[in-house]
Amino acid sequence: MNTNQVQGYDIIGDIHGCATELEALLDAMGYAQDGSGGAYRHPERQAIFVGDLIDRGPEQLRVLQTVKAMVDAGSAQMVLGNHEFN
Repeated sequence: MNTNQVQGYDIIGDIHGCATELEALLDAMGYAQDGSGGAYRHPERQAIFVGDLIDRGPEQLRVLQTVKAMVDAGSAQMVLGNHEFN
């Protein structure tokens, strides 16, 4: 995704290691994976993750992999939260 094409942002926080729920949310908001296991992308919007990706939930590694793939692909940005620092 080219940031010149971004027409809106989706603010997402407090995932707390719940990858299944994150993926369901991204699907519901119109994001789709590019290819098999690729980054989630939206044709017009960019996700902004505002911290607390980890801690508590059973799928912390998958959350980190999903968000990192999106950030690397340019379909998301991320700000660390207090749970990442702790």
